[in-house]
Amino acid sequence: MTEQDLLSRAEGVLRANDVGEYTKPSGRLYPHQWNWDSAFNALGWAHVDWERAAREVEALLAAQWTNGMLPHIRYNPSVTDYAPGPEWWTDVPVTRAGEVTSGISQPPVLSTMVHLVGLIQPDEQRRRHWWDRVYDALAESLLYFERDRTTGNSPLIVLVHPWESGLDNSPRWDAAAAKGFRPTRPYRRVDTTKVAAAERPTSRDYDLYMFLVELIASHRYDMRSYLPVTPFAFYDAMFNAAWYRAVKDLNRIADMINRPVIVSDASLDAFRRAYQATLWDDEAAMFLDFDLTARAKVPVHSWTGIAAVYAGLVDGGQAELIYDGYTKRSRNCRRFPSVLPDQTGFESDRYHRGPVWVNANWMITRGLAELGLQSRARQLGEATIELVRRSGFYEYFDAYTGRGAGADQFSWTAALTIDLIKRPIV
Repeated sequence: MTEQDLLSRAEGVLRANDVGEYTKPSGRLYPHQWNWDSAFNALGWAHVDWERAAREVEALLAAQWTNGMLPHIRYNPSVTDYAPGPEWWTDVPVTRAGEVTSGISQPPVLSTMVHLVGLIQPDEQRRRHWWDRVYDALAESLLYFERDRTTGNSPLIVLVHPWESGLDNSPRWDAAAAKGFRPTRPYRRVDTTKVAAAERPTSRDYDLYMFLVELIASHRYDMRSYLPVTPFAFYDAMFNAAWYRAVKDLNRIADMINRPVIVSDASLDAFRRAYQATLWDDEAAMFLDFDLTARAKVPVHSWTGIAAVYAGLVDGGQAELIYDGYTKRSRNCRRFPSVLPDQTGFESDRYHRGPVWVNANWMITRGLAELGLQSRARQLGEATIELVRRSGFYEYFDAYTGRGAGADQFSWTAALTIDLIKRPIV
């Protein structure tokens, strides 16, 4: 398949999943609008239809809450065959009347994608006008975490649900799932009727998810009330890296449209120091999540330990150390397994327990390049494109064989493949 053929097929995936104002992550499994999916999809759209990219972003921003949070799902009211649905998230404080959303967020990559989408627009006036139009909403979406998701003892952001991590059934959450939490009412699942159950989270995982949904909703989404009682509160290494990178990129936009930056350099420096002091682990030679309930690092080595490279929270030397160590330990896998194969709980083809994800590879590729590690970035980017070329536009890929798994015709796989081809590492 030629590069142009791959680009054409990738665009075809986006257009097939386009429902007008947002792009479904996949045709059958994910019918609503997901937060970080739409952010990545907008970047892909920007290369083929810039106005459509702008519309994707603005549709997601329509779901914003009065406190600034961008929910992880913006529900499409016309879709009924999906569970768990909005009935689990009652009385959400949306800004725009009629919007129906979930009650948690997702990794805040949107401002970074908006920065990149804007740069792809060659007309400087249009770019600046669009950035100015979405700036306030983006600023509030990031300041929400600073206001409502910090403990007062650290500037790091607290994660409150596995879904919020974007990496739902990562082995990082196994200890919490093993405690046997269950919701008080029955729930149903649709995912295992559309994708093989062996590639999806287990029932034990879902029991934890739904227990936490009930608990969050019972506290009326007030995180100051919820955090002291929840059994699930983490400093997630990837989530925090995404926030730091997003703030840096929104500050870059602010400079270009003559707006005040949202977080000062001094505060960002303090965040960087806290990230390094709290999450770095010498023995693992990577960053680890921190469990606020157990007051201990989570001893699971996954790709989130490299996410600081994407964010620029490390220098080139530390990035080399982390990346080369991860590469060595996963040398029998396709690049890059989401969990290292020497870890308890690794499964090569089950969702976030080991498979290769294009969005993770994209984030690491771009981070390496920006830190001056072009050769490593080029190798990972090319390996990612080749994996998609050989196996198709799947949600994720078996870490050993490269076989596509999960949902087929997956939007962000297509969108980020487009970006890797259109903006090659030089």
